[in-house]
Amino acid sequence: MRNFWYNVIRSIFNIFTYGLLGMRVYGEENIPKRGPFILASNHASNFDPPLIGTAMKHHLIHFMAKEELFHNPVMRWFLRYIQTFPVHRGHIDRMAIKESFHILQMGGVLGIFPQGTRVRPGNLGRFHEGMAAIALKSRTVVLPTAIIGSWDLPKKTGPLLVVFGKPIIPDTAGTDKQAIQVFNDKVKRAIADLIDQYGGSRYEGN
Repeated sequence: MRNFWYNVIRSIFNIFTYGLLGMRVYGEENIPKRGPFILASNHASNFDPPLIGTAMKHHLIHFMAKEELFHNPVMRWFLRYIQTFPVHRGHIDRMAIKESFHILQMGGVLGIFPQGTRVRPGNLGRFHEGMAAIALKSRTVVLPTAIIGSWDLPKKTGPLLVVFGKPIIPDTAGTDKQAIQVFNDKVKRAIADLIDQYGGSRYEGN
């Protein structure tokens, strides 16, 4: 029964994203056939998770989402139903970290927005350490992902794209601050290049 209702929800999102918004998806060949892997994306809109979720047709993404979204009981039930889990921002959330490693150990797909909040197109801003630290410690592949055109949604002002880049494999097992910064920058550059390549705002630095 759970699979039935999940498929119903996905079908509704498909109608909205592909039918009404005209979303286009590129780079599907870069998506690993199976998990575990971490999906890391820029973040400009509350619509970003369902856009990515429907763009990735053959995987269920376990998104890490801000804890404030879980205050409403109906929203909390829905988010939990689609396998989204909360993270408390502003400090190290050990429960969220534990959940992240559990998802990866089970062969799942972990979805993270490294910016930590929505950022206006044109500047990717600062990437928090969580994504890189989890990837390095677990030795998990990261799939850089770019969302272009979601800032003004639900008003559509131009092409709406989801682009999956080539997976990035952690090349070190170190988790010191320098290793985290280097890996963060590598993923950030990959996302910026996707945005630039597919017609979005050019990366402008930190």
